[in-house]
Amino acid sequence: MAARALLSRLRFAPLSHHHHRHLGRALSAAATADPPPDESPPPPPHPPPPPTPPSNSKLFVAGLSWSADERSLTDAFSSFGTVTEDGVRGRCSMKRLGGGSGCSARARPRQMFDEMPVRDLVACSAAIYRHAKSGLFGEAVRLFVGMMRVGVSPNSFTLVGALIAAAGMGNLVLAECIHGWAMKSLLESNPFVRTALLDSYAKCGRPTKAWALFGEMRDPGIVTWNALISGLVHNDLFEEALLVFKRLLFSFGPVHNVVTMISIAQASAGCGDLGLCESAHAYSVKIGLDSDVSVTNSILGMYLSFGSLAIGREIFKKIAVNDVVSWTMMMGFLLEEAQAIEVIHMFVQMRLSGIVPDRVALVTVAQACAHLGDGRIGKLVHNEIVIRGFSGELPAVNSLITMYSKCEDLSSARLLFDGTMEKSLVSWTAMVSAYIENGYALEGMYLFAKMRHEGSFMIDSVTLVTLLLACYEVAKFELCIQLHAYCYKSGLCLYKPVLNTLIAVYGKCGYATLAHKAFDEMISRNAVSWNTMILSYGVNGQGEKAVSLFNEMEKSSEDQDSVTYLNTLLACSHSGLVDDGMLVFRRMVNDKGIIPCPEHVGCIVDMLARAGRLEEAAGVASLTHNKLGANAWKALMGGGHLHGDMKFTKVAAEKVLTTESFDYGHVVLLSNAYASSGKYRAAESVRSCYAKRITRKTLGLSSIEIVPYSRR
Repeated sequence: MAARALLSRLRFAPLSHHHHRHLGRALSAAATADPPPDESPPPPPHPPPPPTPPSNSKLFVAGLSWSADERSLTDAFSSFGTVTEDGVRGRCSMKRLGGGSGCSARARPRQMFDEMPVRDLVACSAAIYRHAKSGLFGEAVRLFVGMMRVGVSPNSFTLVGALIAAAGMGNLVLAECIHGWAMKSLLESNPFVRTALLDSYAKCGRPTKAWALFGEMRDPGIVTWNALISGLVHNDLFEEALLVFKRLLFSFGPVHNVVTMISIAQASAGCGDLGLCESAHAYSVKIGLDSDVSVTNSILGMYLSFGSLAIGREIFKKIAVNDVVSWTMMMGFLLEEAQAIEVIHMFVQMRLSGIVPDRVALVTVAQACAHLGDGRIGKLVHNEIVIRGFSGELPAVNSLITMYSKCEDLSSARLLFDGTMEKSLVSWTAMVSAYIENGYALEGMYLFAKMRHEGSFMIDSVTLVTLLLACYEVAKFELCIQLHAYCYKSGLCLYKPVLNTLIAVYGKCGYATLAHKAFDEMISRNAVSWNTMILSYGVNGQGEKAVSLFNEMEKSSEDQDSVTYLNTLLACSHSGLVDDGMLVFRRMVNDKGIIPCPEHVGCIVDMLARAGRLEEAAGVASLTHNKLGANAWKALMGGGHLHGDMKFTKVAAEKVLTTESFDYGHVVLLSNAYASSGKYRAAESVRSCYAKRITRKTLGLSSIEIVPYSRR
């Protein structure tokens, strides 16, 4: 929508007076809603407060007036911290209510508030604001409701704290009810209350109401402008936010404000225009904010949003100041780009620079170790997490469980899991996934059953995909049916990864018809959906349907990738559709320009060898190098044995047995080929010669479903 059209529609009438009737009901409902356990407090929307003035009640009132005229709303609230010795018994300073960090700091404001012998308006307002600012939104609303129930009428500062809680909870009804109370109490015209209302409506997804409130203000201050710009960015109205910033520059001139610059950097990144981002960067340098670490971090994040590793590295090197957030942002970006080794190197550089890592940085490094499968470095990261005091925090524990599972250290992962007193759904899913990924699918299912017995967790899409992968590993059709039913009951069928995995499981269990039914029921598909369905047809010997689906995908808007062609070639190979397979291969190379990988070449050789065209198969295999053509020679070896051609079997075996990827199955295949042709001494010689070189045989496993029965 064009900006002018949006602005012309945004002038609505304010909230009517009848809304205050619903205040008690809405506040009671909001007071019973607890915030999520892992909810972190939002970033401060204003600059840090000024130095604390002397403790004097008259200076306290003067400080509020001065803050209201010249500074932000946060400065006004920081003045509460000066009331420590004004003669009123029971008032405690905001320094006691605030401070500290972590869970203890979150619990401290309510503890201090409960210990106060006298709870007047100032103390209640301070407690509500501090709870809301600390992210304890439900607690702040409960205090607000309790204060009104005992007959203490809220003032403008109380309403601001309650509105911050409403914005944090995203509760539009609560914000509207507080708006009605403000109108009834004649506090709506207060600039602090109006700014908090504007911010609350924007955070609750109502930018039109926020703009209407802004349009009714005569001389909005910089804090109000910042709240509007931030609210528009929060609702992905990036162009509108930049237009509002342009009006701000026209009204005030150059704005030397950190919060404004951070919002503009986010809006520029949201527009996706690199030139616009460079202009925002140049403006921050021009007004001298490039030395502020918060601004430099927002500028770095702005450039990283384009996904260019070269630009990210260049900007990171050029920024004048950085902190742990800067390093963590860069490490997280490198991790997304699958540069796990560089993440480790950057963490070492950060420590050499004297910067102390926080929890996010250590979790990022643990994830990098998981990508590398390096348990040695992972244990060093674990040690650092314990030293820094983060071993009791669930995000760190969950990342360590995942890291140990990727390093095939299940004992350490289970030890961490069992030592966690309050496990989350992520903890259980990580441990279940650890068992499944390491080949212990049944143990993972047993652990899931234990989770359902001990906890009251609702299964999410990630947990459901993990369980479906377990069904895929052991071909548990009955459990797959139950999970399919739960998928529809819980609404998780709307997630593409769930249905994609479900299609794969049905295909693995031999039910291609059910797989196609799930495929047809998908509202929208991606390339993974098509590829999985083609593979399901292929592994069940229905090559004609796989080729037909491939042609249907070609006519659709979905792009075909190398995996699509590989699955189609596999289906043609299993069904003996040599001509169709060769045609698909030519289209892949000539039309799409996809360079064949060893798996594609192996499929072509396998397809020709199964059909008895060993000369052509050997010709294709000879075009590959030894290392890249291992799959091709293995396929030729199997095809030669299938058709009893000792010549090609022997030639292919010589190539295969010189590579490092052969296993005992290839030795047995060559030995059986000699035995079939009557050369028993050669067969025995092959087994005895290569048995010493193979330290471990690949075990064959069978899964037997025990059907219960009753005796009559």
